Amino acid sequence: MTNAQHQHFASLARAIAETRDQSAFAELFDYFAPRINAYLRRLSLDSGQAEEITQEVMMVLWHKATQFDPAKSSLGTWLFRIARNRRIDLVRRDRSDLLDPDDPV
Repeated sequence: MTNAQHQHFASLARAIAETRDQSAFAELFDYFAPRINAYLRRLSLDSGQAEEITQEVMMVLWHKATQFDPAKSSLGTWLFRIARNRRIDLVRRDRSDLLDPDDPV
């Protein structure tokens, strides 16, 4: 990705944060959602789980765009980090179901 693309995406995120620009969100959704979904599928999530987390990540962009700081990372890095963390949370929740509360160990 070029520096110009990084700057363009950062300006779109800023438009979402400042004015809830739906066309900016649509452009970012169209670009990032398929990539995030594919990333999650490569991490062995099934299609339903990958789609659910992808939707969550894009909702974070819509609701918390003000938290994105282009001085700290690119928008892509920020979104993929959110996706990664959501996947980790999902795995932790799934593992908690495997614990037997009656097991003395």
